[in-house]
Amino acid sequence: MVAAAFELPVTGEDETFFGPGLAGLTESLLAQGKLRKAGSGLVPHRPGFVAADISLRSSSAKSVAVVDRDSGEIIGTVETGRAFTTLHPGAVYMHLGASYEVEQLDMDNGQALVRTFDDEWYTRPKMETDIHIERVIESKFTHGIQLSFGEVSVSDQVIGFQRISTEDQEAIDLIDLELPEQEFRTQGLWYTVPRDMTASLPLNALLGALHATEHSQIAVLPLIAMCDRWDIGGLSTNIHSQTGEATIFIYDGHPGGIGITRRGYEMFGRLLGDALGLVSECPCDSGCPSCVQSPKCGNLNEPLFKQGAIDLMQTLADSR
Repeated sequence: MVAAAFELPVTGEDETFFGPGLAGLTESLLAQGKLRKAGSGLVPHRPGFVAADISLRSSSAKSVAVVDRDSGEIIGTVETGRAFTTLHPGAVYMHLGASYEVEQLDMDNGQALVRTFDDEWYTRPKMETDIHIERVIESKFTHGIQLSFGEVSVSDQVIGFQRISTEDQEAIDLIDLELPEQEFRTQGLWYTVPRDMTASLPLNALLGALHATEHSQIAVLPLIAMCDRWDIGGLSTNIHSQTGEATIFIYDGHPGGIGITRRGYEMFGRLLGDALGLVSECPCDSGCPSCVQSPKCGNLNEPLFKQGAIDLMQTLADSR
């Protein structure tokens, strides 16, 4: 809002762009001294190019500096929320085509120490995620499911990392880590899958179908919400403690939420159709990075059942 006001004074007519909460937001920014009145509109209280203080990579204001051990140079930054998955000890960090291995992560000082790396493998973190539904904002019955949007608490913990060979993409080993749990409150959508849609599936096949469905919908949501895939998280389970049924969650990967999954909730029909098209039209046999595999999956893309996801999403698409 403040950056927008730098470009052109904000007025009541801008509710078209900022939504019905514009009046309350501008009052809050005026009280905080971030905006001031200028004629019939509002402009930034201080001079200078406001957008220069806003990261293009992340909505997070805090970041961890990546420091080359040998030169002492800061070669990059990673937002705090992604530090444990990207800069954990032993992680391979890529920057401008060069590889570095993380030797030390110091969250207190916001710094990760790395060294030049030239081995033939890369790393993928393994995580445990749990989601608690805090508040239902909206809910509707559509495509044969109960679809909800609201506030959720997400708990993430990196418990290890896998080393992957760059030559054949095979796993070399899995190394355990002891890192603190992170928890944040955000917005998300979720839906329960009726038992009659999954009754014929064995447990592992059910988990794979739900997991592949979750991945495919996360993959296409950026085309609807105009965001990056790394801004979205997800979880699928055969039984969730609060819903008591098979449930798929998709949530904004930033504290408080930034409107991504609200868009997915509002346009769920398109989200479902795009995901179904992505998976069913992919020529691979059992799932690949182009359809159901995710580069950020905390479960190391296991289990995944491509055909089960196609069948499930086709059933939902037919249940209008």
